[in-house]
Amino acid sequence: MAHTLLVIALMGFSAGMYPAPGEATHICAHRGDMANAPENTLPAIISAVEKGAHQIEFDVYVTKDDELVVIHDRTVDRTTDGSGEVTEMTLDEIRELDAGSWFDPEFAGEKVPTMREVLEVIPEGIFVNVHLKRGERLGAKSAQLIEEMGRLDQAFLACSREQAEEARAVVPDIMIGNMQRRRGDRERYIDETIEWGYEFIQLHRREGIEGLAEDVARLHEGGVRVNFFGTEDPDMMRALAEGGVDYILTDDLDLGLEVMREFGVEPLDVCEAIEE
Repeated sequence: MAHTLLVIALMGFSAGMYPAPGEATHICAHRGDMANAPENTLPAIISAVEKGAHQIEFDVYVTKDDELVVIHDRTVDRTTDGSGEVTEMTLDEIRELDAGSWFDPEFAGEKVPTMREVLEVIPEGIFVNVHLKRGERLGAKSAQLIEEMGRLDQAFLACSREQAEEARAVVPDIMIGNMQRRRGDRERYIDETIEWGYEFIQLHRREGIEGLAEDVARLHEGGVRVNFFGTEDPDMMRALAEGGVDYILTDDLDLGLEVMREFGVEPLDVCEAIEE
């Protein structure tokens, strides 16, 4: 399948220019444009870029031969035509699999991408939410790749405390999204995120939105951007925008962008795209 090669330029953005905490509510494409393409594949990521997502989230594992691949599940069973644990397979073995047909025959032959390949098709100006899953030294390897590709002002690691410490040991300037949640104790989760000097937090819908505006204001005062996972409900999106959340993670990118227009927030506009 041919992919669109995106020129790394955005209308209204320069490299390194991103919304400040509390500036407005924006939309994050969860696993790319997963409503219209197979999740965590290049078509899903490219579609999210072209539609104007403000942030794109994807998941990363380490293969048996130390390669970083973009896939959500512990196994390849659900999203490919193969079977097995991601961390027990080599990159070559994973690349032999069809990661598109399960979604639609149109995507037959699509491959599980590497983290490098995904970063290569996301222009600067879009925050990149790299959700770390499992694998030896995943924090360090991901941080080093982000640094190597010159994306330290754009990409952050959504990860555990242990992964964050590992990442910052090798790349001190890597941005961190705190995923070390304290279930049922949002106050402690917020306190730790600020105390540890992290740049992002990811609040969860299971905790509800009571007191959200006050919590978000405290995080913004601490210099933390607030992600919220996640919703496909337009009324919930409106409530999150009114509460000051920075980024709403959603599986329905089209809906999210439509709702945010009500708040004066437009999709990012890619300047130019050419066929590869």
